[in-house]
This record gives sequence, structure tokens and C-alpha cells, in this order.
Amino acid sequence: MSPDTNHRRRALAQLLGLGGIAAAMRPAAADAASAPAPCEHPQRLRLAFIPKNHEDAQAHGYRLLGALLADALDMPVDLVPAASYSAVVQGLQGGRIDVAELGPATYVQMQRSGASARPVAAMVRQAGVLTRYHALLVVRSGSRFRRWQDLQGRTLSLVDPASTSGALLPRQAMKAQTGMHLEDYFSRVSYAGSHTRAIAAVRDGLVDAAFVSSDSLEMAQQRKAVKEGALRSLWISPPLPTDPLVVRRALCPALQARLRSVWLERQPLLLPALQLLGKQGLVAVDESDYAQVAHMLGLSAP
Repeated sequence: MSPDTNHRRRALAQLLGLGGIAAAMRPAAADAASAPAPCEHPQRLRLAFIPKNHEDAQAHGYRLLGALLADALDMPVDLVPAASYSAVVQGLQGGRIDVAELGPATYVQMQRSGASARPVAAMVRQAGVLTRYHALLVVRSGSRFRRWQDLQGRTLSLVDPASTSGALLPRQAMKAQTGMHLEDYFSRVSYAGSHTRAIAAVRDGLVDAAFVSSDSLEMAQQRKAVKEGALRSLWISPPLPTDPLVVRRALCPALQARLRSVWLERQPLLLPALQLLGKQGLVAVDESDYAQVAHMLGLSAP
């Protein structure tokens, strides 16, 4: 047998051996590709809230909620204050926030950019009922403004660019009512950062009008931040479902189930905090409860 023949046989044997190794590895690689992604069970649960109403009272209510939730779950809960709605969404998507309360429109828009969290429950004003609220366009009661047209060229306060009642729906309503964008219709449009601040801006004459939620106005009246009847509504939106509590999907199913159980089956433990936040209970929610909001915004349902 020639040296060339021996060399070819050795090379063929090496190739066959490598092929066998590759064939043996292929099922393992396929199994790894099809294996579910590992879930996350953080040592500490991170709860985020956004500034919607009277900041001190809200912060106190959420601190108590975090403490009561920690006792019920038997794990630490850290509060993560956020300056804006978008900061909360970014935290959920980036894995820096585990649980949060979102506005309905913020939740719907987040679902379109990636379903990083699912709605589980909502804090409600009436126990056992998914309560509704409205977006309002408010002015001072003593002002001469009686209709949208009276406000052209005046000043307006919004809440947050991603607020359902304090920005997103108002932009659509303005276009429908006047055919113009907010910034073209008003001489100045500003963001107050919270519903409470937007209400105060109208009350104090800093702006001529503001878009706020009916819940926030009612709470401001209850807390004597604004006298009942001091503000008048020029426009009221269709009813909106109250804000969902969402849970990051990457959390382990067992932890998600424990959260759901505490919220929906052990509510009396959380009632002191809920009442500080102006609520009387929690109800179960899912994606279908917010399909109407998607429709109102001209988006496909989540």
C-alpha cells in the first residue's frame, strides 16, 4: 500500500470521527435551544410607583404597602420611586423592577414594545368591582371658559407624556374636537409631573386649564387640597379601567402565584395601606380588561 493511500485512509477516518462527534452533539444542542429560559426568583422584590396624587400621602401609602407585602410574602420588598411613567416601563423591561402600578395606556403601549409584564390585579375604590375613572379638562369655576374654543391661545398643564388621562387621551380628544395639536392650539403646554400638581396649577392660576383624572380630583377635594366646586370640567372622557398592577413575566411562576394569592385572597392584610391610597380592595384583571383602552388610542389590543 502506497504512503499516499495510507494518508488518505487516515484523513478519512479523522473526518468520520469528527462527523460522529458532531452528530452526537446535535441532539444536545437542539435540546438546549428548546429548553425554557430559566425564571428569576430575586432575593428582594422591587416595587415601583409613579407620582400621581399627593406625593407625601402616596409615598406613605406605598411604604406601608411594601411593608405589609413583605410580611405576607416573607421576603424583603424594596420601593423604587420613579420620576415618570416611562422610567417604570424601562425598569420592568430592564429587569430592575419586578412589580409596578401602571396607567392603562402605559400598559397597553408597553405590550406593543414587548410583553415584559402581565396585569394581575388592580386597586379599586369599591371592593370587588373594577372601578372606572375619567379624564377631565378642568378650569377654575370663576373663569370665563365654557367650551374648548374659549381656551385657544391660553395655557395648559398636562401630567406626564405617558399618562392616560393626563396626556395621551387629551391629545386625541383635542385633535377630534378642534382638528389641531395641543401645542398648536394652546400658547403654552407644560407637564406638571403629577395630577396633584396639575390641579394645583389651575387652582393657583398658574395655567388656565389642565387635563387630570377624576380620581385625582376627587382625592384632592377629600384632602382639602382644592375646595369642592372650585374647578369645573369642560370635557369628560369615556370611562377608563383603573390602573393595573403588573408583574414582570420573567419572575418564577411560584413567586407570581404567591403575589396573586396575597393580592386577591389575603386582602385584609393590605387594607390599611390600600385605604391610605384611597382604595378599598383589589380585583383580578387581565389583558382583556384593557382592550378598550387600546381601541381608544387606535392601537391593537395587547
